[in-house]
Amino acid sequence: MKPPSRVSRLYEVMDLMLDSVGDPLALKSLAASASYSSFHFDRIFRELTGFSACEYQRKRRLRRAAHLLRHEPDVAIVRIAQDCGFPSNAAFAKAFRQQFSMSAKAWREGGWRAYMDQQVGRESDVSFFVAEPDKLEVLLAPYCPPTPGTIAARIAVRMLPAVTLRYQRFFGQSGAALSIACNAVIASCQGAGRPWYGVFDEDPGFTGESEYCYDFGCADDAGLDPAMGMRILPAGSYACLDFHDEWPRFRFMYEDWLDKQSLWRLDSTRPHIQMVERDAEGRWRGWLALPVKKR
Repeated sequence: MKPPSRVSRLYEVMDLMLDSVGDPLALKSLAASASYSSFHFDRIFRELTGFSACEYQRKRRLRRAAHLLRHEPDVAIVRIAQDCGFPSNAAFAKAFRQQFSMSAKAWREGGWRAYMDQQVGRESDVSFFVAEPDKLEVLLAPYCPPTPGTIAARIAVRMLPAVTLRYQRFFGQSGAALSIACNAVIASCQGAGRPWYGVFDEDPGFTGESEYCYDFGCADDAGLDPAMGMRILPAGSYACLDFHDEWPRFRFMYEDWLDKQSLWRLDSTRPHIQMVERDAEGRWRGWLALPVKKR
């Protein structure tokens, strides 16, 4: 067995940063946990993600705040700022405006929708990352809202078990580029008939193309490279949308189901998950899963 690579250890550090998004960032401790000096840690972190560790954590804190502002309307903005690691409401207000070009109050009142429509781009928030990359008519299709009620009628809340995932992490890729990258992972792994999992730790509709962080892989077994990243997809309640030979979006689920829910709301502490596999005829099928909790 090969030992975990330094890249996979860096993935673990990044996951730790996400889990402790409200805590102070101890760069020296993070570097040591990945077996790097502080200098080399920050350099390699920047090469991998395009951002310094501090900037990466700041952006993730802001996206977590954007989650909470949309999905936790009863929580005060100042509390969200504190929970996301900002030392003062003024510091949070300045950082939020720089990231999203509006105030936190305007975001909560519906500005998030304009941000998604105008700044994120049509290639984001899609579920077809393993689709054949030559299907450009699918990859480049603009967002079209579903007929009201059609997606909601297909969603069921399920208890999903935990999955130990071996994965490759992709940064700053979307659309056709990410489809090609995911197909390369499938081609490089034995056992093409197994189910594959894609993971967003944040609402993909809030994440600009250059800031995407997407994990793609399959359940851990003896046939996979131990130098790949490893993480646990947590068990819990998920709103699931089954699909077959189509590529629905998480946004469909938000707008046609979650935004109209009186019983369920998003649980931002767990990731968005998609599972895909080939059927007997070679077509893709699977499900999208939004993490939810009762109101």
